[in-house]
Amino acid sequence: MTPKDYFNFIRWKNVVMIGVLLFLIKYVLFERFELNVALDHFHYALLVLSTICIAIAGYIINDINDVEADRINKPKRLYVGSKISRTNAYNLFIGFNSFGLLAGMYLSYHVRHTSYFIIYVLTSLLLYQYAKYLKKKLLIGNLLVAFLVFLSIVLPLVFDLLPVTNPLNESRQVVVFKLIGVLALFGFFLTIIREFVKDIEDVKGDEKIGARSLPIAIGVQKTKGIVLLTTLILCSALAFFAVMLVSFDRIATVYLSIFVLAPLLYFMFYLWKAKSQNELHRSSGILKIVMLLGILTLLLIKSA
Repeated sequence: MTPKDYFNFIRWKNVVMIGVLLFLIKYVLFERFELNVALDHFHYALLVLSTICIAIAGYIINDINDVEADRINKPKRLYVGSKISRTNAYNLFIGFNSFGLLAGMYLSYHVRHTSYFIIYVLTSLLLYQYAKYLKKKLLIGNLLVAFLVFLSIVLPLVFDLLPVTNPLNESRQVVVFKLIGVLALFGFFLTIIREFVKDIEDVKGDEKIGARSLPIAIGVQKTKGIVLLTTLILCSALAFFAVMLVSFDRIATVYLSIFVLAPLLYFMFYLWKAKSQNELHRSSGILKIVMLLGILTLLLIKSA
């Protein structure tokens, strides 16, 4: 497997997006609001690395269990059994997953909240169960992936803010809790939408493995209708949030309107017209760009 194949296998674009998001949260948002934090540079880098490793392990185990469907849905992007053996893929899964869990255990001990380690264990177990069983279940797999995206966004709040939050700094910390909560909900719903689009794109392969995705259960056109309705609701919520930001930060409001809302509206139009698998794949790509643009909003939000 070439270096390019390896990077594509571990979904380097998604990995970079996770890293950028987590670093922006701490080194832009937290610092701009001058918050008390629990993690120094080394330990926060370890938090980012552990999150990325658990995510990569999830991608790998998913590919291992998706070979039959991927032969139909994306034969040119088939890695397990083609460019890497199943055994080597499992070894990579165990390596990334083990490092992520061990780092999570250490970080939980470091912030003196060992119970936080359950987040890592739960995430790892859910990713494994998703790849083996839950992906084939109607809606459950989609909701699970969206929930894990939500969890990865709020992770800095849990490990970096909660351990040092007290009555003296609570009011300032809560403002950022709310902002990150909005971003996490944005990530949750955008992931749900993207999961449905990917299900439409992968109908043929999913049918072969006996999966019960939404387009298989109710049809492609009805699923498109649900996607468009969900996107419209998300656009309405973003518009409301943008209006709320006007008095607080006009630049962020303009940015949200032009670089997040407008692309989402374009996505709705493009998806409605999309028929081929390539067009559906591009629709999913538009959502990934919207996610990145939404993350970059963190660069603009100012403290009071």
